[in-house]
Amino acid sequence: MSDDALPQADQHASPEARQQTASGPGRETSPSPSPSPGGRRPWSRRRTLLLGGAAVLFALGVVAAVVVGRTAATHQPQAAVVAYLDAVQQGEVERAMSLDGTEAGDDDVLLTDDAYAGVTDGVTGWRVTGSRVDGDSAAVFAVVQQGGEAGTVYDQQFTLEKDGTDLLLFDRWVLAPVELGTLTVQVGAPDAAVVTAAGVEVPHAGAEGDTVELRAFPGSYPATLDGAGAYAADDVVGIATGASSTGSPATLVATLTDTGEAAARTAVDGWLSACLASTDLAPDGCSFQIINEPTGYTLSDQKWTLEAAPAYEIGDWTSAGWQVDATTEGSATFTSTLSDGAGGTGTFNSVGAVRVPIQGVIPDVTAEGASFTSTLLQY
Repeated sequence: MSDDALPQADQHASPEARQQTASGPGRETSPSPSPSPGGRRPWSRRRTLLLGGAAVLFALGVVAAVVVGRTAATHQPQAAVVAYLDAVQQGEVERAMSLDGTEAGDDDVLLTDDAYAGVTDGVTGWRVTGSRVDGDSAAVFAVVQQGGEAGTVYDQQFTLEKDGTDLLLFDRWVLAPVELGTLTVQVGAPDAAVVTAAGVEVPHAGAEGDTVELRAFPGSYPATLDGAGAYAADDVVGIATGASSTGSPATLVATLTDTGEAAARTAVDGWLSACLASTDLAPDGCSFQIINEPTGYTLSDQKWTLEAAPAYEIGDWTSAGWQVDATTEGSATFTSTLSDGAGGTGTFNSVGAVRVPIQGVIPDVTAEGASFTSTLLQY
């Protein structure tokens, strides 16, 4: 049989028909996949999900490592000290006190943000130099810089106690109250003087030795004294440092103004006039007297007469007041009439002039005037 007798496929048949003819009637065939460019196999969905999940796990691992690292760092004893020193350096002393549990009493007038805002040369830098952990307690050591490069440098130790854990892994450390430094204010003035440090009034009335010691954060504290126009003092600066270092006191010594000295002289002259106006042989609180009082007689018409006025000067403040000393003593005489009760009369006078010295103190000068207290014993 020749080839001409074999059935021939329709050259004009559709591709589907040719496909069906080649496969035979009743058979289904799937189209062959087209090869990917370059001959690579295409990504499967499963493979994509696996790689995506691995990337997510890796990212979570990195985040977890960072979180754990940061959490561990913030739970070291040094972290609490760093937070405390940073608060002090920023002038936020109330926040620093909340971190270490320091409680302010009624006399702690300088332990506020407002007071510390008036301080210069405070903490300008610090460096943690080491730490030591011993069971549930720890010590952290730091070097503190005060007032810039030319200022004071001192060592400071901080004590911490363990206070439980966070996330079951990280110890929680709490600062013990930090021992603060002291600002010493020495006041040479009456109790009524208004004294300030860093703009805050300092209570000083009745202070032992005229010295007030106040807890204070490091810094230079400007101090002033106001005597309501009767006396004044130059403005000074006191320095407080850490507890391990010694600062310098703010010393305020009042001097009388012209108005104050005039009031003081009025007080001294008034004291002398009152002494001379007395009819007693030994006027109370005065610096002169008649020693030998006659017995069995009655005195009348007693009179002290100033023969020569004493000269005096008003000096510096002492612990009791402004010192008054005579530069030249005065003198006075005493005269009186004497009677014996039986009709007999006579005179009883001082023999010559009696010395009139002046020595004492002016304890206070106010708008109402001054007072003078003689410190001479009668003789």
